[in-house]
Amino acid sequence: MEQQTSKLVYGMIAGALIGAGVAALLSPKTGREMRASLMELAELVKEKGPVMNEKGHEVTEKGREVVEVVKESIGVAKEWKEQIQTATEEVKTELAEFKESQDEDSSSEQSSNSGSTVSAGSTSSSSSTSTGSSTPTGGAKTGTTPPAGTNKNSNYSV
Repeated sequence: MEQQTSKLVYGMIAGALIGAGVAALLSPKTGREMRASLMELAELVKEKGPVMNEKGHEVTEKGREVVEVVKESIGVAKEWKEQIQTATEEVKTELAEFKESQDEDSSSEQSSNSGSTVSAGSTSSSSSTSTGSSTPTGGAKTGTTPPAGTNKNSNYSV
Protein backbone atom coordinates (compact mmCIF):
# COMPACT_ATOMS: atom_id res chain seq x y z
CA MET A 1 0.00 0.00 0.00
CA GLU A 2 2.92 2.32 0.69
CA GLN A 3 4.08 1.79 -2.88
CA GLN A 4 0.66 2.81 -4.18
CA THR A 5 0.74 5.95 -2.04
CA SER A 6 4.18 6.96 -3.25
CA LYS A 7 3.08 6.39 -6.86
CA LEU A 8 0.08 8.61 -6.21
CA VAL A 9 2.24 11.41 -4.77
CA TYR A 10 4.71 11.22 -7.67
CA GLY A 11 1.83 11.23 -10.12
CA MET A 12 0.36 14.33 -8.54
CA ILE A 13 3.71 16.14 -8.69
CA ALA A 14 4.25 15.13 -12.32
CA GLY A 15 0.72 16.25 -13.20
CA ALA A 16 1.28 19.61 -11.56
CA LEU A 17 4.55 20.11 -13.46
CA ILE A 18 3.01 19.09 -16.79
CA GLY A 19 0.05 21.39 -16.14
CA ALA A 20 2.38 24.27 -15.33
CA GLY A 21 4.36 23.61 -18.52
CA VAL A 22 1.26 23.56 -20.71
CA ALA A 23 -0.04 26.72 -19.03
CA ALA A 24 3.34 28.41 -19.68
CA LEU A 25 3.30 27.48 -23.35
CA LEU A 26 -0.27 28.63 -23.89
CA SER A 27 -0.09 31.84 -21.86
CA PRO A 28 0.12 35.23 -23.56
CA LYS A 29 3.27 36.20 -21.60
CA THR A 30 6.56 37.07 -23.19
CA GLY A 31 9.51 34.72 -22.94
CA ARG A 32 11.24 36.83 -20.29
CA GLU A 33 8.08 36.96 -18.12
CA MET A 34 7.55 33.24 -18.59
CA ARG A 35 11.10 32.37 -17.49
CA ALA A 36 10.70 34.54 -14.41
CA SER A 37 7.39 32.88 -13.60
CA LEU A 38 8.91 29.42 -14.03
CA MET A 39 11.85 30.37 -11.80
CA GLU A 40 9.45 31.51 -9.07
CA LEU A 41 7.53 28.25 -9.40
CA ALA A 42 10.74 26.22 -9.19
CA GLU A 43 11.78 28.10 -6.05
CA LEU A 44 8.34 27.49 -4.53
CA VAL A 45 8.60 23.75 -5.29
CA LYS A 46 12.09 23.64 -3.73
CA GLU A 47 10.84 25.36 -0.59
CA LYS A 48 7.51 23.62 -0.21
CA GLY A 49 8.39 20.22 -1.68
CA PRO A 50 9.86 18.63 1.46
CA VAL A 51 7.06 20.05 3.61
CA MET A 52 4.43 18.71 1.21
CA ASN A 53 6.21 15.34 1.13
CA GLU A 54 6.21 15.20 4.93
CA LYS A 55 2.53 16.15 5.07
CA GLY A 56 1.79 13.46 2.50
CA HIS A 57 3.47 10.86 4.69
CA GLU A 58 1.55 12.10 7.74
CA VAL A 59 -1.72 11.85 5.85
CA THR A 60 -0.78 8.36 4.70
CA GLU A 61 0.01 7.29 8.27
CA LYS A 62 -3.26 8.76 9.60
CA GLY A 63 -5.08 6.94 6.82
CA ARG A 64 -3.54 3.64 7.90
CA GLU A 65 -4.58 4.28 11.50
CA VAL A 66 -8.12 5.07 10.40
CA VAL A 67 -8.24 1.91 8.30
CA GLU A 68 -7.16 -0.17 11.32
CA VAL A 69 -9.80 1.46 13.54
CA VAL A 70 -12.47 0.93 10.91
CA LYS A 71 -11.49 -2.73 10.50
CA GLU A 72 -11.65 -3.22 14.26
CA SER A 73 -15.02 -1.47 14.42
CA ILE A 74 -16.35 -3.68 11.66
CA GLY A 75 -15.18 -6.76 13.58
CA VAL A 76 -16.93 -5.57 16.73
CA ALA A 77 -20.07 -4.78 14.76
CA LYS A 78 -20.06 -8.29 13.27
CA GLU A 79 -19.71 -9.81 16.75
CA TRP A 80 -22.60 -7.70 18.01
CA LYS A 81 -24.68 -8.70 15.03
CA GLU A 82 -24.08 -12.39 15.76
CA GLN A 83 -24.92 -11.92 19.44
CA ILE A 84 -28.08 -9.99 18.58
CA GLN A 85 -29.16 -12.66 16.11
CA THR A 86 -28.58 -15.38 18.69
CA ALA A 87 -30.50 -13.44 21.33
CA THR A 88 -33.33 -12.78 18.88
CA GLU A 89 -33.63 -16.46 18.07
CA GLU A 90 -33.67 -17.32 21.78
CA VAL A 91 -36.39 -14.76 22.44
CA LYS A 92 -38.45 -16.08 19.51
CA THR A 93 -38.11 -19.64 20.83
CA GLU A 94 -39.07 -18.64 24.37
CA LEU A 95 -42.00 -16.60 23.07
CA ALA A 96 -43.26 -19.55 21.03
CA GLU A 97 -42.93 -21.86 24.06
CA PHE A 98 -44.73 -19.34 26.26
CA LYS A 99 -47.53 -18.98 23.71
CA GLU A 100 -47.90 -22.76 23.48
CA SER A 101 -48.09 -23.05 27.26
CA GLN A 102 -50.68 -20.26 27.39
CA ASP A 103 -52.73 -22.00 24.69
CA GLU A 104 -52.53 -25.29 26.61
CA ASP A 105 -53.54 -23.57 29.87
CA SER A 106 -56.49 -21.78 28.27
CA SER A 107 -57.70 -24.94 26.53
CA SER A 108 -57.49 -26.94 29.79
CA GLU A 109 -59.33 -24.16 31.65
CA GLN A 110 -62.06 -24.11 29.02
CA SER A 111 -62.55 -27.85 29.23
CA SER A 112 -62.68 -27.79 33.06
CA ASN A 113 -64.99 -24.75 33.08
CA SER A 114 -67.38 -26.26 30.58
CA GLY A 115 -67.67 -29.43 32.70
CA SER A 116 -68.32 -27.48 35.92
CA THR A 117 -70.87 -25.23 34.24
CA VAL A 118 -72.89 -28.22 33.10
CA SER A 119 -72.80 -29.84 36.53
CA ALA A 120 -73.68 -26.57 38.28
CA GLY A 121 -76.60 -26.03 35.95
CA SER A 122 -77.91 -29.53 36.54
CA THR A 123 -77.69 -29.22 40.32
CA SER A 124 -79.49 -25.90 40.36
CA SER A 125 -82.31 -27.17 38.19
CA SER A 126 -82.73 -30.30 40.30
CA SER A 127 -82.77 -28.31 43.53
CA SER A 128 -85.45 -25.98 42.26
CA THR A 129 -87.70 -28.86 41.32
CA SER A 130 -87.14 -30.72 44.57
CA THR A 131 -88.10 -27.76 46.77
CA GLY A 132 -91.35 -27.32 44.99
CA SER A 133 -90.85 -23.63 44.43
CA SER A 134 -91.94 -23.71 40.82
CA THR A 135 -95.65 -23.69 40.14
CA PRO A 136 -97.68 -24.84 37.19
CA THR A 137 -98.93 -21.29 36.59
CA GLY A 138 -95.50 -20.00 35.61
CA GLY A 139 -94.18 -18.90 38.98
CA ALA A 140 -97.11 -16.92 40.43
CA LYS A 141 -97.96 -18.21 43.92
CA THR A 142 -101.43 -18.21 45.31
CA GLY A 143 -102.44 -18.75 48.88
CA THR A 144 -100.85 -17.79 52.18
CA THR A 145 -99.46 -21.12 53.33
CA PRO A 146 -95.84 -21.90 52.46
CA PRO A 147 -95.10 -25.15 50.69
CA ALA A 148 -93.82 -28.02 52.75
CA GLY A 149 -90.09 -28.08 53.46
CA THR A 150 -89.43 -24.36 52.83
CA ASN A 151 -87.88 -21.86 55.18
CA LYS A 152 -90.16 -20.73 58.01
CA ASN A 153 -88.76 -17.21 57.91
CA SER A 154 -90.31 -16.54 54.50
CA ASN A 155 -92.75 -13.78 53.53
CA TYR A 156 -95.75 -16.04 53.86
CA SER A 157 -98.14 -15.44 56.72
CA VAL A 158 -99.51 -18.35 58.78
